[in-house]
Amino acid sequence: MYPKVIIHNSVSLDHAVRGFEVDLGMHYGALLAFEPEAVLVGSATAKSGIEMFMDINEPEAEADRHRPVVRPDDPSPTSVIVDSRGVLKDLLHFYRNMEHTKDVVVLVSETTPEDYIDYLREREYPFIRCGKGRVDLKAALRELRERFGIARVVSDSGPDLNDVLVREGIADTISLIVHPVIVGEGEKKLLGRVGNRVTLELQKAGPMGRGTVHLVYAVKK
Repeated sequence: MYPKVIIHNSVSLDHAVRGFEVDLGMHYGALLAFEPEAVLVGSATAKSGIEMFMDINEPEAEADRHRPVVRPDDPSPTSVIVDSRGVLKDLLHFYRNMEHTKDVVVLVSETTPEDYIDYLREREYPFIRCGKGRVDLKAALRELRERFGIARVVSDSGPDLNDVLVREGIADTISLIVHPVIVGEGEKKLLGRVGNRVTLELQKAGPMGRGTVHLVYAVKK
């Protein structure tokens, strides 16, 4: 059985994910309202978040090398990171130390560098290895449900990962906070490479302030 997968993004009117000011309080308030048991993110988005909001040169402490005790009653979500190329080697402690993160699980593939796998094992990061060149997201999410009991996942990532979730029929819901701006050319657009036509059913539409609108669609399968 797969977990329920919700794509959540703040976008411009022309579906760019950058090139405009995102209200982070609004964005994460809406995300947490879905009560996710896990937040899914791609390695590029994860690394850019570290570079943008943290001191990337902050060294790993000894305590960072050990998996914290995971309490069953902790409502905080688990960070699930897709990282088949080992982009976050020596950087995962930033996610382990996030205030509202219960645990960190990494999704890797058969071709993930062995030194990265060793890094994960040495520091007690749980990982799921599925797929050859790239992570097999369907298989990985099914194992996430079976091994960790995670039933609801919110993807808080960029177009590359989210387009795959739609293209492969994994996403159940699409949540968009639409900002009143047209970014134009030069920025990546969400849902630009989903392949065939996808039919949606509107579940929610409402203003959120500052000219933004929150749209929530069910993906019809």
